[in-house]
Amino acid sequence: MSNPDSNHHQSTDPDSNNTEAKNTEENSMKSSTNTSLVMPVALLLVLLVIPFSINSFMHMLANKNQFVHPVIMKIPLASSVITAPKEAQQYQSIEVKLRVNTDQLAEFINELVSMSSAGTSIQGITGYVSPQMQAEIAGENFRIENPGPQRQMYILNDATEWTWQVAPQSSGTQKITFKMHVTSTDRDQQKTHEIELAEANIIVESNTLMWMVYNWWILALTGLILFGGWKALRRYNI
Repeated sequence: MSNPDSNHHQSTDPDSNNTEAKNTEENSMKSSTNTSLVMPVALLLVLLVIPFSINSFMHMLANKNQFVHPVIMKIPLASSVITAPKEAQQYQSIEVKLRVNTDQLAEFINELVSMSSAGTSIQGITGYVSPQMQAEIAGENFRIENPGPQRQMYILNDATEWTWQVAPQSSGTQKITFKMHVTSTDRDQQKTHEIELAEANIIVESNTLMWMVYNWWILALTGLILFGGWKALRRYNI
């Protein structure tokens, strides 16, 4: 037969209650510690996986591009006047060149203009074109040093050579357009014309590491959002 005094003593023992409370507190602290360790690791993985996945997807799309002509001339000149690499790395600087004998180009344009019937023109040009020209390149996804029209400065074997340093900002097939700024005289009036001489197509490979460097603000913003969500989750759990 059980002793009632013994049962009563066990249920009201303060040491037993303290032990249970202590065990519950320790389990809670362990759970909180595990959460504190898991969340930063998960945050770091997300920050690394997101940009890598984006650039890998862009690189995959770039590889699907079919063959493209490296240089397409808009004016019937030899494509050798354009020097540009067929392939490049994203964010890495490359050099492109344009080498034109402006005397021959002006003579060619003037012959075309003289043969044009009334009311027609070659890229909007009328009158006599001067051999004094300026060159410019444009590319929507390129960072170009010395943008805008550039004067004739380097002349070699009666040809002027223009050189630019450019850095592709996006992967895939990117286009650089070569333009000439020419001046024509028509009935004692001078006009400035912009004609497209050629375009160069460059296949740009993605650069994940440099993408992360140039787009650090995306990583920072993503980190702040995830950290804020983690803090809110912890406060809610507590």
